[in-house]
Amino acid sequence: MEAESGLVPGRLARGSRCFGSWAGHELVGYGWLSTRSEWIGEVQLEIGLPAGEAYIWNCVTLARHRRKGVFRALVTAIVGQAHKEGLARLWIASLAGVGGKTIQQAGFQPVLQFDSAKRLGLHWLRVRPAPGVDPELLTSAREAVAVGGLSVHRPIVRSH
Repeated sequence: MEAESGLVPGRLARGSRCFGSWAGHELVGYGWLSTRSEWIGEVQLEIGLPAGEAYIWNCVTLARHRRKGVFRALVTAIVGQAHKEGLARLWIASLAGVGGKTIQQAGFQPVLQFDSAKRLGLHWLRVRPAPGVDPELLTSAREAVAVGGLSVHRPIVRSH
């Protein structure tokens, strides 16, 4: 897990689970599943998860194995395991243009769009509903991340 290996014990201690993708004895990708609150570093928000929901995060394909379907297999496997365990709703975040097709094929639909920037020493975050999102799903997503339209605060440095 390269630079993130030192974060693994803390993640496991708080109940997050790691899923790995292997080619023989070599780890080629990994991703995490949490059923408790989790920090979303890209947008500097914490997602709060009610019972029966989970958050898939930090799905990584190691550099020399990219463009081989590792990400797709990993997300699909995590979703399948979560459904076997009876989790009713799954959340996943992605940066614009990264894994969008795979994420939608795994059954996810866009709910919120985040525009995040650091300016003048502050973190600016604009949150908008995705086009055509179901209003009930939008309400659940806004409750999970506890944010409305615009948030401005000092950047938060946090390892997760």
